[in-house]
Amino acid sequence: MLTLEGCRLRQERFLARLEEAGIPAAVISAPRDIHYLAGVLPESVIYPLPSLLFLGPGLPSWLAAFTAEGEAAVDDRLVYEPHLLSTLNPDNHRRLAELIAAPAARTPNLAALGFQREALPHSLAVALETAASPRAWRAVDEILQELQLRKDPDEIACIRRAIAANLAGYTRAEQVLHPGVTEVEVMTECQMAAQRHTGAGHFYSGDFRANEFGGPARDRPIEAGELYIIDAWSDLDGYWCDMARTWSVGGQPTDLQAGVYEHVAGVLRAVPEMARVGRSTQDLWRELDARLREHPHLAQDGLVHHGGHGVGSRVHEGPDLNRDRGGVFEVGNVFTCEPGAYSEELRRGVRLENVFLVTESGVQVLSEYPLSLTPAPSAVH
Repeated sequence: MLTLEGCRLRQERFLARLEEAGIPAAVISAPRDIHYLAGVLPESVIYPLPSLLFLGPGLPSWLAAFTAEGEAAVDDRLVYEPHLLSTLNPDNHRRLAELIAAPAARTPNLAALGFQREALPHSLAVALETAASPRAWRAVDEILQELQLRKDPDEIACIRRAIAANLAGYTRAEQVLHPGVTEVEVMTECQMAAQRHTGAGHFYSGDFRANEFGGPARDRPIEAGELYIIDAWSDLDGYWCDMARTWSVGGQPTDLQAGVYEHVAGVLRAVPEMARVGRSTQDLWRELDARLREHPHLAQDGLVHHGGHGVGSRVHEGPDLNRDRGGVFEVGNVFTCEPGAYSEELRRGVRLENVFLVTESGVQVLSEYPLSLTPAPSAVH
Protein backbone atom coordinates (compact mmCIF):
# COMPACT_ATOMS: atom_id res chain seq x y z
CA MET A 1 0.00 0.00 0.00
CA LEU A 2 1.04 3.60 -0.48
CA THR A 3 2.34 5.33 2.64
CA LEU A 4 1.12 8.66 4.02
CA GLU A 5 4.75 9.84 4.04
CA GLY A 6 5.08 9.03 0.34
CA CYS A 7 1.80 10.78 -0.45
CA ARG A 8 2.85 13.93 1.39
CA LEU A 9 6.13 14.01 -0.51
CA ARG A 10 4.23 13.69 -3.79
CA GLN A 11 1.88 16.47 -2.69
CA GLU A 12 4.88 18.71 -1.95
CA ARG A 13 6.22 18.16 -5.46
CA PHE A 14 2.81 18.74 -7.01
CA LEU A 15 2.20 21.94 -5.00
CA ALA A 16 5.65 23.23 -5.94
CA ARG A 17 4.80 22.68 -9.60
CA LEU A 18 1.50 24.52 -9.14
CA GLU A 19 3.36 27.50 -7.66
CA GLU A 20 5.82 27.50 -10.54
CA ALA A 21 2.90 27.55 -12.97
CA GLY A 22 1.05 30.31 -11.10
CA ILE A 23 -1.87 28.04 -10.16
CA PRO A 24 -3.03 28.74 -6.58
CA ALA A 25 -5.11 25.52 -6.21
CA ALA A 26 -6.20 22.42 -8.10
CA VAL A 27 -8.89 19.77 -7.96
CA ILE A 28 -8.06 16.14 -8.76
CA SER A 29 -10.93 13.97 -9.98
CA ALA A 30 -9.30 10.82 -11.45
CA PRO A 31 -9.40 8.10 -8.74
CA ARG A 32 -5.88 6.82 -9.51
CA ASP A 33 -4.42 10.30 -9.13
CA ILE A 34 -6.33 10.88 -5.88
CA HIS A 35 -4.71 7.65 -4.69
CA TYR A 36 -1.27 8.82 -5.86
CA LEU A 37 -1.54 12.06 -3.85
CA ALA A 38 -3.76 11.15 -0.87
CA GLY A 39 -3.19 7.43 -0.29
CA VAL A 40 -6.77 6.17 -0.58
CA LEU A 41 -8.23 4.72 -3.75
CA PRO A 42 -11.83 5.98 -4.12
CA GLU A 43 -12.63 3.56 -6.89
CA SER A 44 -15.40 1.00 -7.18
CA VAL A 45 -15.43 -1.86 -9.68
CA ILE A 46 -19.21 -2.04 -9.32
CA TYR A 47 -20.11 1.54 -10.17
CA PRO A 48 -18.06 4.63 -11.10
CA LEU A 49 -18.49 6.53 -7.83
CA PRO A 50 -17.08 10.07 -8.18
CA SER A 51 -14.63 11.76 -5.80
CA LEU A 52 -12.74 15.05 -5.67
CA LEU A 53 -9.45 16.09 -4.02
CA PHE A 54 -8.62 19.77 -3.40
CA LEU A 55 -5.00 20.89 -2.94
CA GLY A 56 -3.37 24.31 -2.93
CA PRO A 57 -0.10 25.76 -1.62
CA GLY A 58 -0.80 27.06 1.90
CA LEU A 59 -4.49 26.07 1.72
CA PRO A 60 -6.32 23.36 3.72
CA SER A 61 -6.71 20.18 1.68
CA TRP A 62 -9.91 18.16 1.49
CA LEU A 63 -11.17 14.97 -0.06
CA ALA A 64 -14.84 14.46 -0.91
CA ALA A 65 -15.83 10.86 -1.63
CA PHE A 66 -18.38 8.13 -1.02
CA THR A 67 -16.46 6.77 1.97
CA ALA A 68 -14.14 7.93 4.75
CA GLU A 69 -12.45 4.54 5.11
CA GLY A 70 -8.66 4.43 5.21
CA GLU A 71 -6.12 7.06 6.20
CA ALA A 72 -5.76 9.92 3.75
CA ALA A 73 -3.07 12.61 3.55
CA VAL A 74 -5.59 15.49 3.73
CA ASP A 75 -6.80 17.98 6.31
CA ASP A 76 -10.52 17.22 5.94
CA ARG A 77 -12.79 14.42 4.69
CA LEU A 78 -16.30 14.90 3.31
CA VAL A 79 -18.66 12.01 2.57
CA TYR A 80 -21.86 11.64 0.56
CA GLU A 81 -24.21 8.66 0.75
CA PRO A 82 -23.68 6.52 -2.38
CA HIS A 83 -26.60 4.13 -1.83
CA LEU A 84 -30.03 3.77 -0.26
CA LEU A 85 -30.39 0.58 1.78
CA SER A 86 -27.57 -0.91 -0.34
CA THR A 87 -29.11 0.14 -3.67
CA LEU A 88 -26.73 2.44 -5.53
CA ASN A 89 -28.04 5.92 -6.11
CA PRO A 90 -28.46 7.02 -9.74
CA ASP A 91 -27.37 10.60 -8.98
CA ASN A 92 -24.06 10.38 -7.13
CA HIS A 93 -22.43 13.07 -9.28
CA ARG A 94 -25.18 15.45 -8.17
CA ARG A 95 -24.66 14.45 -4.54
CA LEU A 96 -20.92 15.08 -4.77
CA ALA A 97 -21.50 18.42 -6.52
CA GLU A 98 -23.73 19.53 -3.65
CA LEU A 99 -21.21 18.30 -1.06
CA ILE A 100 -18.28 20.31 -2.45
CA ALA A 101 -20.13 23.62 -2.61
CA ALA A 102 -19.30 24.65 0.97
CA PRO A 103 -15.56 23.81 0.98
CA ALA A 104 -15.13 25.29 -2.51
CA ALA A 105 -16.72 28.54 -1.34
CA ARG A 106 -13.95 28.94 1.26
CA THR A 107 -11.48 29.75 -1.54
CA PRO A 108 -13.41 32.24 -3.71
CA ASN A 109 -12.18 34.18 -6.71
CA LEU A 110 -8.98 32.23 -7.22
CA ALA A 111 -6.74 33.61 -9.97
CA ALA A 112 -6.85 30.11 -11.48
CA LEU A 113 -8.05 26.64 -10.58
CA GLY A 114 -6.19 23.62 -11.83
CA PHE A 115 -8.29 20.72 -13.12
CA GLN A 116 -7.89 17.43 -14.96
CA ARG A 117 -8.96 17.96 -18.54
CA GLU A 118 -9.32 14.20 -19.07
CA ALA A 119 -11.28 13.47 -15.88
CA LEU A 120 -13.38 16.35 -14.48
CA PRO A 121 -17.14 15.78 -14.96
CA HIS A 122 -19.19 18.74 -16.17
CA SER A 123 -21.42 18.71 -13.08
CA LEU A 124 -18.44 19.15 -10.75
CA ALA A 125 -16.97 21.88 -12.95
CA VAL A 126 -20.29 23.77 -12.75
CA ALA A 127 -20.42 23.34 -8.95
CA LEU A 128 -16.88 24.66 -8.58
CA GLU A 129 -17.52 27.55 -10.94
CA THR A 130 -20.61 28.55 -8.95
CA ALA A 131 -19.08 28.19 -5.48
CA ALA A 132 -15.49 29.36 -6.01
CA SER A 133 -15.72 31.56 -9.12
CA PRO A 134 -12.13 30.97 -10.32
CA ARG A 135 -11.01 33.59 -12.80
CA ALA A 136 -9.37 30.97 -15.01
CA TRP A 137 -9.17 27.20 -15.44
CA ARG A 138 -5.76 25.55 -16.01
CA ALA A 139 -5.27 21.91 -16.97
CA VAL A 140 -2.81 20.03 -14.74
CA ASP A 141 -2.83 16.67 -16.56
CA GLU A 142 0.67 17.11 -17.96
CA ILE A 143 2.07 18.18 -14.57
CA LEU A 144 0.83 14.97 -12.97
CA GLN A 145 1.96 12.81 -15.87
CA GLU A 146 5.47 14.27 -15.66
CA LEU A 147 5.67 13.72 -11.89
CA GLN A 148 4.46 10.13 -12.22
CA LEU A 149 7.34 9.22 -14.51
CA ARG A 150 9.56 8.78 -11.43
CA LYS A 151 8.34 6.27 -8.88
CA ASP A 152 8.78 6.51 -5.10
CA PRO A 153 9.69 3.49 -2.94
CA ASP A 154 6.10 2.89 -1.79
CA GLU A 155 4.93 2.88 -5.42
CA ILE A 156 7.64 0.40 -6.37
CA ALA A 157 6.55 -1.84 -3.47
CA CYS A 158 2.99 -1.86 -4.87
CA ILE A 159 4.28 -2.73 -8.35
CA ARG A 160 6.41 -5.55 -6.91
CA ARG A 161 3.31 -7.05 -5.28
CA ALA A 162 1.47 -6.94 -8.61
CA ILE A 163 4.50 -8.58 -10.26
CA ALA A 164 4.42 -11.37 -7.67
CA ALA A 165 0.79 -12.02 -8.62
CA ASN A 166 1.75 -12.34 -12.29
CA LEU A 167 4.62 -14.69 -11.50
CA ALA A 168 2.35 -16.95 -9.46
CA GLY A 169 0.03 -17.07 -12.45
CA TYR A 170 2.87 -18.02 -14.79
CA THR A 171 3.97 -20.85 -12.54
CA ARG A 172 0.44 -22.22 -12.66
CA ALA A 173 0.27 -21.76 -16.43
CA GLU A 174 3.29 -24.00 -16.91
CA GLN A 175 1.60 -26.67 -14.78
CA VAL A 176 -1.68 -26.74 -16.70
CA LEU A 177 -0.56 -26.07 -20.31
CA HIS A 178 -1.25 -29.09 -22.51
CA PRO A 179 -3.04 -29.77 -25.79
CA GLY A 180 -6.80 -29.79 -25.31
CA VAL A 181 -7.05 -27.40 -22.36
CA THR A 182 -9.05 -24.32 -23.24
CA GLU A 183 -7.71 -20.78 -23.10
CA VAL A 184 -10.40 -19.88 -20.54
CA GLU A 185 -9.32 -22.76 -18.33
CA VAL A 186 -5.69 -21.62 -18.45
CA MET A 187 -6.62 -18.02 -17.67
CA THR A 188 -8.88 -19.09 -14.78
CA GLU A 189 -6.16 -21.25 -13.25
CA CYS A 190 -3.66 -18.39 -13.52
CA GLN A 191 -6.11 -15.95 -11.97
CA MET A 192 -6.79 -18.26 -9.01
CA ALA A 193 -3.06 -18.82 -8.46
CA ALA A 194 -2.37 -15.09 -8.53
CA GLN A 195 -5.07 -14.32 -6.00
CA ARG A 196 -4.09 -17.20 -3.73
CA HIS A 197 -0.55 -15.84 -3.71
CA THR A 198 -1.59 -12.27 -2.85
CA GLY A 199 -4.43 -13.25 -0.53
CA ALA A 200 -6.62 -10.63 -2.17
CA GLY A 201 -9.29 -10.34 -4.78
CA HIS A 202 -7.96 -8.18 -7.61
CA PHE A 203 -8.00 -7.69 -11.36
CA TYR A 204 -6.02 -10.26 -13.35
CA SER A 205 -6.44 -10.68 -17.10
CA GLY A 206 -4.59 -10.02 -20.36
CA ASP A 207 -3.88 -11.65 -23.71
CA PHE A 208 -4.60 -15.38 -23.40
CA ARG A 209 -4.93 -16.61 -26.99
CA ALA A 210 -2.86 -19.36 -28.59
CA ASN A 211 -1.84 -19.09 -32.25
CA GLU A 212 -2.88 -15.42 -32.22
CA PHE A 213 -1.26 -11.99 -31.86
CA GLY A 214 -3.32 -11.39 -28.70
CA GLY A 215 -6.80 -11.03 -27.26
CA PRO A 216 -8.89 -12.28 -24.33
CA ALA A 217 -9.20 -15.98 -23.56
CA ARG A 218 -11.70 -18.02 -25.56
CA ASP A 219 -13.51 -21.28 -24.91
CA ARG A 220 -11.15 -22.84 -27.44
CA PRO A 221 -8.89 -25.87 -26.91
CA ILE A 222 -5.25 -25.06 -27.56
CA GLU A 223 -3.51 -27.35 -30.04
CA ALA A 224 -0.16 -29.10 -30.05
CA GLY A 225 2.47 -27.14 -31.95
CA GLU A 226 0.92 -23.72 -31.35
CA LEU A 227 2.76 -20.93 -29.60
CA TYR A 228 0.85 -19.54 -26.65
CA ILE A 229 1.53 -15.92 -25.68
CA ILE A 230 0.30 -15.08 -22.19
CA ASP A 231 0.57 -11.32 -21.75
CA ALA A 232 -0.78 -11.02 -18.21
CA TRP A 233 -1.86 -7.90 -16.34
CA SER A 234 -2.38 -7.60 -12.58
CA ASP A 235 -3.81 -4.55 -10.82
CA LEU A 236 -3.18 -4.61 -7.08
CA ASP A 237 -3.19 -1.84 -4.45
CA GLY A 238 -3.87 0.63 -7.25
CA TYR A 239 -0.74 -0.29 -9.25
CA TRP A 240 -0.28 -2.41 -12.33
CA CYS A 241 2.07 -5.08 -13.63
CA ASP A 242 2.30 -6.10 -17.30
CA MET A 243 4.42 -9.08 -18.40
CA ALA A 244 4.54 -11.59 -21.24
CA ARG A 245 5.82 -15.12 -21.68
CA THR A 246 5.44 -17.53 -24.60
CA TRP A 247 5.29 -21.31 -24.46
CA SER A 248 5.16 -24.09 -27.02
CA VAL A 249 2.02 -26.16 -26.62
CA GLY A 250 2.91 -29.83 -26.36
CA GLY A 251 6.54 -29.13 -25.54
CA GLN A 252 8.00 -29.94 -28.98
CA PRO A 253 8.77 -26.65 -30.75
CA THR A 254 9.98 -26.56 -34.33
CA ASP A 255 13.50 -25.40 -35.14
CA LEU A 256 12.07 -22.10 -36.40
CA GLN A 257 10.05 -21.55 -33.23
CA ALA A 258 13.03 -22.37 -31.02
CA GLY A 259 15.40 -20.17 -33.02
CA VAL A 260 13.10 -17.15 -33.03
CA TYR A 261 12.36 -17.61 -29.34
CA GLU A 262 16.03 -17.59 -28.39
CA HIS A 263 16.61 -14.53 -30.56
CA VAL A 264 13.76 -12.58 -28.93
CA ALA A 265 14.88 -13.73 -25.47
CA GLY A 266 18.38 -12.45 -26.22
CA VAL A 267 16.98 -9.05 -27.12
CA LEU A 268 15.02 -8.93 -23.84
CA ARG A 269 18.07 -9.97 -21.80
CA ALA A 270 20.03 -7.06 -23.33
CA VAL A 271 17.55 -4.39 -22.20
CA PRO A 272 19.42 -3.42 -18.98
CA GLU A 273 22.45 -2.49 -21.12
CA MET A 274 20.39 -0.70 -23.76
CA ALA A 275 18.06 1.34 -21.52
CA ARG A 276 20.52 3.68 -19.86
CA VAL A 277 19.78 6.99 -18.15
CA GLY A 278 19.53 9.82 -20.66
CA ARG A 279 18.82 7.63 -23.67
CA SER A 280 15.86 8.42 -25.90
CA THR A 281 13.11 5.82 -25.57
CA GLN A 282 12.38 6.19 -29.29
CA ASP A 283 16.03 5.41 -29.96
CA LEU A 284 15.67 2.25 -27.88
CA TRP A 285 12.64 1.25 -29.97
CA ARG A 286 14.78 1.59 -33.10
CA GLU A 287 17.49 -0.61 -31.58
CA LEU A 288 14.94 -3.25 -30.57
CA ASP A 289 13.61 -3.24 -34.13
CA ALA A 290 17.12 -3.50 -35.61
CA ARG A 291 18.14 -6.34 -33.31
CA LEU A 292 14.99 -8.33 -34.10
CA ARG A 293 15.66 -7.92 -37.84
CA GLU A 294 19.04 -9.64 -37.39
CA HIS A 295 17.18 -12.95 -37.45
CA PRO A 296 16.49 -13.95 -41.10
CA HIS A 297 12.85 -14.79 -40.39
CA LEU A 298 12.25 -11.33 -38.91
CA ALA A 299 14.29 -9.25 -41.34
CA GLN A 300 11.30 -7.92 -43.25
CA ASP A 301 8.84 -7.08 -40.47
CA GLY A 302 10.98 -6.33 -37.40
CA LEU A 303 9.09 -4.93 -34.42
CA VAL A 304 5.46 -4.35 -35.41
CA HIS A 305 4.24 -2.77 -32.16
CA HIS A 306 5.56 -0.60 -29.37
CA GLY A 307 8.66 -1.76 -27.54
CA GLY A 308 7.08 -1.28 -24.13
CA HIS A 309 5.76 1.45 -21.89
CA GLY A 310 5.85 2.89 -18.43
CA VAL A 311 3.71 1.14 -15.85
CA GLY A 312 2.40 2.31 -12.49
CA SER A 313 -0.98 3.59 -11.39
CA ARG A 314 -2.01 3.00 -15.00
CA VAL A 315 -1.09 0.02 -17.12
CA HIS A 316 0.20 2.35 -19.86
CA GLU A 317 1.97 5.54 -18.86
CA GLY A 318 5.22 7.31 -19.66
CA PRO A 319 7.86 6.80 -20.79
CA ASP A 320 6.70 5.28 -24.07
CA LEU A 321 9.03 2.94 -25.92
CA ASN A 322 7.48 3.80 -29.24
CA ARG A 323 8.58 4.56 -32.77
CA ASP A 324 6.40 7.68 -32.94
CA ARG A 325 6.36 8.99 -29.36
CA GLY A 326 8.68 8.77 -26.40
CA GLY A 327 10.87 10.47 -23.85
CA VAL A 328 14.20 10.03 -22.11
CA PHE A 329 15.06 7.41 -19.49
CA GLU A 330 15.37 8.88 -15.99
CA VAL A 331 16.14 7.47 -12.55
CA GLY A 332 12.88 6.27 -11.03
CA ASN A 333 11.26 5.14 -14.28
CA VAL A 334 9.44 1.80 -14.11
CA PHE A 335 8.83 0.45 -17.58
CA THR A 336 8.12 -2.73 -19.48
CA CYS A 337 9.97 -3.88 -22.56
CA GLU A 338 8.28 -6.40 -24.86
CA PRO A 339 10.09 -7.43 -28.05
CA GLY A 340 7.84 -9.58 -30.21
CA ALA A 341 7.90 -11.52 -33.48
CA TYR A 342 4.93 -12.98 -35.36
CA SER A 343 4.19 -15.07 -38.47
CA GLU A 344 1.98 -17.88 -39.69
CA GLU A 345 5.04 -20.16 -39.89
CA LEU A 346 5.63 -19.64 -36.17
CA ARG A 347 2.01 -20.59 -35.49
CA ARG A 348 1.66 -17.04 -34.59
CA GLY A 349 4.53 -15.70 -32.52
CA VAL A 350 6.75 -14.94 -29.59
CA ARG A 351 6.38 -12.01 -27.19
CA LEU A 352 8.50 -11.70 -24.06
CA GLU A 353 8.09 -8.86 -21.56
CA ASN A 354 9.71 -7.90 -18.27
CA VAL A 355 9.32 -4.97 -15.88
CA PHE A 356 12.40 -2.79 -15.26
CA LEU A 357 13.40 -0.07 -12.80
CA VAL A 358 15.90 2.65 -13.72
CA THR A 359 18.25 3.32 -10.79
CA GLU A 360 21.36 5.43 -10.23
CA SER A 361 23.52 2.34 -10.72
CA GLY A 362 21.73 0.94 -13.79
CA VAL A 363 18.57 -0.79 -14.95
CA GLN A 364 17.18 -3.51 -12.69
CA VAL A 365 14.85 -6.36 -13.69
CA LEU A 366 11.89 -6.40 -11.29
CA SER A 367 10.20 -9.46 -12.80
CA GLU A 368 12.80 -12.22 -12.70
CA TYR A 369 11.28 -15.40 -14.17
CA PRO A 370 12.78 -18.12 -16.40
CA LEU A 371 12.80 -17.59 -20.15
CA SER A 372 11.99 -21.04 -21.52
CA LEU A 373 9.92 -21.97 -24.55
CA THR A 374 9.04 -25.38 -23.11
CA PRO A 375 6.76 -25.39 -20.03
CA ALA A 376 8.22 -26.87 -16.87
CA PRO A 377 5.11 -28.28 -15.12
CA SER A 378 6.98 -29.65 -12.13
CA ALA A 379 9.23 -26.61 -11.62
CA VAL A 380 8.88 -24.44 -8.52
CA HIS A 381 10.02 -20.88 -9.27
